[in-house]
Amino acid sequence: MSLLLLVFFILLPIVEIALLINIGSSIGAGTTILLILTTAVVGVMLVRYQGFSILRDAQSQISKGQPPAKALAHGILVLLAGLMLIIPGFFTDGVGFLLLLPPVRSLLLDLVVGSIMTKFTADMFSSRFYYSASSKGSRGSQDKGAHPRPANDDAVIDAKHIVIDKNDPES
Repeated sequence: MSLLLLVFFILLPIVEIALLINIGSSIGAGTTILLILTTAVVGVMLVRYQGFSILRDAQSQISKGQPPAKALAHGILVLLAGLMLIIPGFFTDGVGFLLLLPPVRSLLLDLVVGSIMTKFTADMFSSRFYYSASSKGSRGSQDKGAHPRPANDDAVIDAKHIVIDKNDPES
C-alpha cells in the first residue's frame, strides 16, 4: 500500500507538469493560469452546491429512520472531488469534475462496495472449523505439519448469519 502511495505521489506531479507544459505551450501561459483558476472557482461552487444537496439527502434518510450511509459515502467522494479541484492541474481537475457527477460516484461506490463484499464473503466462507482434541482432555498432535482433526458430526457450532445485498451499500 505504501509503495502504491509513493508511486502515486511521484507520478501525479509528473503528469500534471507534463500537461501544464503541453497545454501552456498551445494556449499560452496567461490563459493556462486563468483556466486553472477558473476550474478551481467553478469546482468549489459545484462542491458546495452538491455538499448541501447530500446533506439534505442525509437528513431525509435520518428522518425516515434509515442510516445515511449512502449519503455519507457520496459526501466523502464530493469532498475528494473538491480536494482534486483545488490542486492546480488539469488531470486532477478532470478527476475532480468526474467525481462531481452522481452516476460516476454511484458506479465507483458500487465497484468499491462490491469488491469489499466479495473479499469479505470469500474470506468468511473459506474459513474451516476444526475440533480441538485438547478440549476433550486428550493431547493433540504436536508433530510439525500436522493438521487438526475436522470436527465430529456431533459437535455443535453456534453461528449467526447476515444477509448481504450486493446492490444495497447499506447492508
